[in-house]
Amino acid sequence: MSATVDDDQDEAATSPIPTARHRAEERKPLIPRFLRTFAIPVILAWVAIIAVLNTVVPQLDEVGKMRAVSMSPADAPSKIATQRVGEVFDEYNTSSSVMIVLEGDEPLGAEAHAFYDDMVDRLEADTKHIEHVQDFWGDSLTATGAQSVDNKAAYVQVYIAGEQGEALANESVATVREIASDDNAPEGLHVYVTGPSALSADQTAVGDASMKTIELVTFAVIIVMLLIVYRSVVTTGIVLVLVMAGLLSSRGIVAVLAYHHVFGLTTFAINLLVTLAIAAATDYAIFLIGRYHEARRKGKDREAAYYDMFHGTAHVVLASGLTIAGAASCLYFTRLPYFQTMGLPLAVGMVMVIASALTLGPAVISVCSRFGKVLEPKRMGQSRLWHKVGTTTVRWPGAILVCAVIATLVGLLALPGYHTTYNDRIYLPETVPANVGYAASDRHFTQAKMNPDLLLIETDHDLRNPADFLVIDKIAKALVRVRGIAQVQTITRPDGKPIEHSTIPYTLGQSGNLQIMSNDYTQNNLANMLVQADDLQISIDAMTEMMNIQEDLAAVSASMADKMATTSDDMNEVRDHLADFDDQFRPLRNYLYWEPHCFNIPMCWSMRSIFDAMDGIDVMSGDFEELVPEMRRMADLMPKMVAVMPDQINSMKHQKEILLNQYASQKAQQDLAMSLQEDMTAMGDAFDAALNDDSFYLPPEAFTNADFIDGMDNFISPDGKAVRFTITHQGDPLTPEGISRIEPLKLTAADAIKGTPWEGSSIYLGGSAATYADLQQGADYDLLIVAVAALILIFIIMIVLTRAIAAAGVIVGTVVLSLAASFGLSVLLWQHIVGIPLHWMVLPMSVIVLLAVGADYNLLLVSRMKEEVHAGVNTGILRSMVGTGSVVTAAGLVFAFTMISMSVSDLIIIGQVGTTIGLGLLFDTLVVRSLMTPSIASLLGRWFWWPQRVRPRPVPSPWPKPQPAAEEVTA
Repeated sequence: MSATVDDDQDEAATSPIPTARHRAEERKPLIPRFLRTFAIPVILAWVAIIAVLNTVVPQLDEVGKMRAVSMSPADAPSKIATQRVGEVFDEYNTSSSVMIVLEGDEPLGAEAHAFYDDMVDRLEADTKHIEHVQDFWGDSLTATGAQSVDNKAAYVQVYIAGEQGEALANESVATVREIASDDNAPEGLHVYVTGPSALSADQTAVGDASMKTIELVTFAVIIVMLLIVYRSVVTTGIVLVLVMAGLLSSRGIVAVLAYHHVFGLTTFAINLLVTLAIAAATDYAIFLIGRYHEARRKGKDREAAYYDMFHGTAHVVLASGLTIAGAASCLYFTRLPYFQTMGLPLAVGMVMVIASALTLGPAVISVCSRFGKVLEPKRMGQSRLWHKVGTTTVRWPGAILVCAVIATLVGLLALPGYHTTYNDRIYLPETVPANVGYAASDRHFTQAKMNPDLLLIETDHDLRNPADFLVIDKIAKALVRVRGIAQVQTITRPDGKPIEHSTIPYTLGQSGNLQIMSNDYTQNNLANMLVQADDLQISIDAMTEMMNIQEDLAAVSASMADKMATTSDDMNEVRDHLADFDDQFRPLRNYLYWEPHCFNIPMCWSMRSIFDAMDGIDVMSGDFEELVPEMRRMADLMPKMVAVMPDQINSMKHQKEILLNQYASQKAQQDLAMSLQEDMTAMGDAFDAALNDDSFYLPPEAFTNADFIDGMDNFISPDGKAVRFTITHQGDPLTPEGISRIEPLKLTAADAIKGTPWEGSSIYLGGSAATYADLQQGADYDLLIVAVAALILIFIIMIVLTRAIAAAGVIVGTVVLSLAASFGLSVLLWQHIVGIPLHWMVLPMSVIVLLAVGADYNLLLVSRMKEEVHAGVNTGILRSMVGTGSVVTAAGLVFAFTMISMSVSDLIIIGQVGTTIGLGLLFDTLVVRSLMTPSIASLLGRWFWWPQRVRPRPVPSPWPKPQPAAEEVTA
């Protein structure tokens, strides 16, 4: 019995601060007792878990590449539009595309075109990775639009397999780069692969490559800060062991689940997971060791300090981790894959960090605390600095709150100047292949050429006719007149400009040119008319002369008829006399005809000839008798003929007059037409020179032109019922100004088809600016969802832990104020000092972490205030600030600088997210938790704990009398 008493007295003598005898014996809850009792098995179990998680599947970096998911929302109108274009034109089923830029030291010639044609053939041959090649440069109708003004560059758009950001899409980008390699290109020709999907692939590669650097820098920062805080290599090593355990376990479980397709990964999710796991694990280790040190400073033995540590921090670590995990899980309900893909990985990873901190952490501390002075605090006294800060806060809470608000205004005043951008180029190194390609494009094309938008209009009828082409051109003109639009390409303007010679004035001018070309022929015909008139006059003169002659001839004919009748009578009389002579000399005649030798006897033959002549007189007399009637008839007809000739002469004169009148009118018309054609040709030339297609018209014969038919394949769907427009912006389309044009473009297209046969047609708009317009709307929606859900979740957790609505409201309110101020500070740093606008993803990604982590430090402070509230409101505030000031500050600084370490990433987006979160944590640690929350609690007094009832001051109670030692031992 005495030995027992002596032992108890010796132990009491060695205790730095004896426990008051009125306090009951410390309870040893089941969980911490189990962890302390089975510390070694718990440690070995965690070693086994970490080993299994990190060996059964590839490392997280590799799994991230294997399970990379698309960052484009599947239900976004722009994505639906892009895929619809591919379906309607039967070209592709993806929304991913890259641009291949060919740049020559000299103007591109036949060799460059041959290389290009071969490259296109090889691309089209790879059906696994390439879905469609938009070969504008290979089409004579569209080649001008795909070639630079200086003829030193050209481009081709390639639609690749896989959605942008997916593993297949990244593989397809690599394949395109391999095919388009300039190793076999002609000398002086350079080939670049750029565009949205190429930039996304490079973004993933840069983010993954920077992860190791971030981890190394993060651990270096943690080691330095832990050495400053603890001044102990051993303690720092223990913290690092716990941090590594939390990191490896979270990486391992996320890798396993992602590998088995539970969820997909992105480079942003991996980077944020790793950094958050390191920071949170470090914080929780600091919380545990800090509370252990505090208990040891108060004189508790190692075991009691262990249980005090678990009792004072377990619920805070659990609430903190669940807050982060719960807030991260809210991301799962967002629509944008950028944020949705971070939800489950971050939540699962944080759960593993919590489990590690609440099980492995106490087990390691339990084991290490058994060895000499390991984990013993280097300073046994409390911080005077935090005592002074706490005293000042409870004495002048109003002034302290005003100072905190003034500090907050520094960030809040920078918020109105915030503007973002959607151009991922500026957040990647200039040396990445996609940026090199963009730089090459910028040397020859406008900045927006590599990021066009695509408008599709589907109708219910065939558009390949002059009437519907008028509507197409009307829409194109309306689109290009939208402010901020530089160029619109479609079938009526395949190179972005109106088709040459496609206006009505030019058509009329062309008809005038035909008249000009036929003018010589017409003038010759007119001259021939004058010759014909002269010939008619000659005929008239000749006819008049002939009529005069005919009149004389008629008189002669009448005279000849009379004389012929007289001659006939005379001939008959001669015949009669000769007949008488013949009758008298018939015997002689007979002799002459009988004489066989008469022709040998001259006299005989002469006489015989006389008789033959006498016979001819008889025949002649008969002929004259027949001729006299004919002569009489001719004498009668000649006057009739003379009577007809004046009418014929008058008719010829009339013909001449008509011919001359016709000549005069046609000559006047031709001269007038020629004078008019000069103006009409000038008008057509003016319309062409001014690129004015206000009177656009394509005649039906244009649709039978082979080149035009080939060109229609690029803009008109195979069934002819849909048309697409390629829209190029002025300046950078990936800015708030650029995406603000998307809605006006849709409205303009809808207005342009009003009152036309196209009214009611379906309109789709996709492309770069359209995609980011959808992302902007989605980000705003997602931010609202995440912020509201996270705030509600945090508020509920705070109510459960503090059991005070007012305290929970103060915590949430200060966190929101801290969030706004920290984001303003980030705007001030990046936008106004560094000169790089914050990426659009920074705000949503930072909000979720800052809301959760920012509440943690307030939670630890308020939780401690709740423990100390029995001593009075202000005294409890002072004690809580003194007790948690160093620990929370150390944890906050470590967490902040851990997040700021992300700024070493080559992917500036990651750096912006890290610095924004880091600035927020610094502000929350040094201003909100240290000044604002305590001052508000002091000002509110007992109302801070509403609806709980607390006393501003403790209830006085007598100090219990000590009992005899012997009785205590006997008991």
